[in-house]
This record gives sequence, structure tokens and C-alpha cells, in this order.
Amino acid sequence: MKNLIFAILAIFLANTAQAQFFGLGLKAGLNTQINHPDDITIGNGGDPKLDFGVDGRNFGTQFGGYMRFGNKFFVQPEVLFNSNKIDYKIGESGVGEVIKNEKYQYLDIPVLMGVKLGPLRLQAGPVSHYFLKSTSELTDFDGYEARFKQMTWGWQGGLNVGFKRISLDFRYEGNFSKQGDHITFFGDQYHFSNTPARFIVGLNFALIK
Repeated sequence: MKNLIFAILAIFLANTAQAQFFGLGLKAGLNTQINHPDDITIGNGGDPKLDFGVDGRNFGTQFGGYMRFGNKFFVQPEVLFNSNKIDYKIGESGVGEVIKNEKYQYLDIPVLMGVKLGPLRLQAGPVSHYFLKSTSELTDFDGYEARFKQMTWGWQGGLNVGFKRISLDFRYEGNFSKQGDHITFFGDQYHFSNTPARFIVGLNFALIK
């Protein structure tokens, strides 16, 4: 009987520890770029030159999962499939402006650290973007080639508001690479002057809380 009571107590403590110090869940969300870069000029010599810029604002989607280790202080790694689209406006001398889009797919891997304050979690940490593939209408222009880096880096920070198994994320993401640094025309590489920043809203569902 004593051994049975000890076994039941051990199982109870193990389950309690798991519930407090380990979490697992699914997440999905939307993101949009919040800074707008200045236009650049493609081609420094010869004609025609192209005025190249970002047109408007698009929303991207992401979905994946997360794990959480810790309670009041925690570490939260995530794996997210991220899909985005950017519309580029291209104006050629003597020709009207046209809009072409590129679509990107990345595997985002944030590793966030934070603190829990009641229903709120404050969190921040690095994020890596692993390039998967892209499709582009810019290939309609002679000389265009996309040269994506396989891995780029950034950071995320924000807060999470939770109620039972459901929670919402509100995050700001900054990046360390220049926007459009994959753009190449006739062997010359171009990029915008800014680093892209995104606002991310996510919905989480905890499988293990």
C-alpha cells in the first residue's frame, strides 16, 4: 500500500511539474511590413533607367507550433511557416509605371525569452529566417535575377495575452539585412536603404499548458 501511495504521488508531482514548466501549442497569424523604403534607381549608366520601389502594403500569413520551458521565467522556441508578398512598382523612362509582385516562403525560427506577469507574457529574442522558395513577376524584365541568402537574422519583441488555452501575440520584428538585397539586374546587386520591420498578430492554442 505504501508503495502504491508513493507511485500515485510521484505521478501527480510529475504531471504537475509538466503542466507548470512545459508547454506545447499551435499558432497562426498575420503580419505586415510597417516601414516603407525610399525608391531606388536601377542602372547607373546607359538607358533606360528603372525607378524601383515598394507599392502599398501587403499582409502575409504564418502558422506552426511552439514549445515553452519555464513558468514565471520562460524560453519559447517556435517553428513557423511564413508566406509573404511584396508589390514592386517599376517606372521606365518614357513608359508608364507597372506593378509586379514577388512571393516569398520562409521557415521562421524565433527563440524568445520572457517573464510571465499574471495573464501577460513579455517576450523578446532572436529569429532566423530560412529561405524556402519564391515566385516572381520581375522575371518579365530582362536581366533580373533573384539571389536570396539561405539564412537571414532578425529579432522579435512583444507581449502575449492569455486566457485558459487561448492567447494572442502582438509582436514587432526587426531584421539585420537590407530590404531587397536579393535583387540583381545584369549581375549588379541592389537593395533599399532600410531594413524591413514587421508587425505580427498571432493566435495560439495550447495543447499542453
